[in-house]
Amino acid sequence: MILKPRSESPELLILRALSPRKNLTEKEKQYYVGLEKGYEGEVKFDKLMETHLNDVPFLNDILLEQNNSLFQIDSLGCSKDGLYLFDIKNFEGDFIVDGDTWKTTNGTEIKNPYHQLTRCDTLLRRYLLERKYNIPIKPYLIFINPHFTLYNAPQNPTIILPTQLEKFIEKLQMDTSNPGTKYTKLVEHILSDTRPSYPNSNLPKYEYSELRKGIFCSECGSTMLSDIDRLGKVYCCGCRHVESLESAILRSVRDFQLLFPEKKVTTVGIFDWCNGIVGYRTILRLLIKNFKRAGNGKATFYLK
Repeated sequence: MILKPRSESPELLILRALSPRKNLTEKEKQYYVGLEKGYEGEVKFDKLMETHLNDVPFLNDILLEQNNSLFQIDSLGCSKDGLYLFDIKNFEGDFIVDGDTWKTTNGTEIKNPYHQLTRCDTLLRRYLLERKYNIPIKPYLIFINPHFTLYNAPQNPTIILPTQLEKFIEKLQMDTSNPGTKYTKLVEHILSDTRPSYPNSNLPKYEYSELRKGIFCSECGSTMLSDIDRLGKVYCCGCRHVESLESAILRSVRDFQLLFPEKKVTTVGIFDWCNGIVGYRTILRLLIKNFKRAGNGKATFYLK
């Protein structure tokens, strides 16, 4: 039972829109891929919880502040016996634990994910106590990717490896139960306190003039072309993915609005943004169909 659904972060959406249009640095690419993989893992976890713990309320993607410190909760399950705090990692490949140090097998150190869970747990406890909630918290670090291996893994019951996930879910099914209205006020508090996004983003700087124009594939990021033989379709030059013309244009308009919220959506502007792949009249027709028209003549623009 999802009380707060998950959605892509503003950073992920912007980087997803920028990726085919701008040459990202290697660091920016790694950050973007990390966000995509993280979101993919969280969605996979959500599906497991919806399938096996449908009676337990979940709050997903929560960003709270406690004592001037921001902390993010991937998933918070509300059971009659307390709160279940889940931090989901979609790591792939071989990793090694050496004391407090976590690293890949080639020696690259990563942030200790268990320390991240501990910090989140501590701040959540303080958040609850400050608001007069004395509720037990059970924190878990979930490694969701089946292609993840952790050498020298500590014997810690709060760390759930891929091979342990099935039995862990079975145990959750036995231990958790619907709390009814027990946490109604707490849920209201959390939802009202949840922030939309981190204030300091790691997004690259960009300008309209430097970005590549066109319609780009939602599957692989390659350029898409209109296909006269397939009425109302565009196809990808890379993976050959086919999409309806209307869907592709509206997706491009959403990217334009996301990247340049200060700019107005106009027929000329979207024609340029799509690099003339689709005719002016087609864009005009789809904007009239899907948006609210404002202004007159050359000053006409479109609002959602």
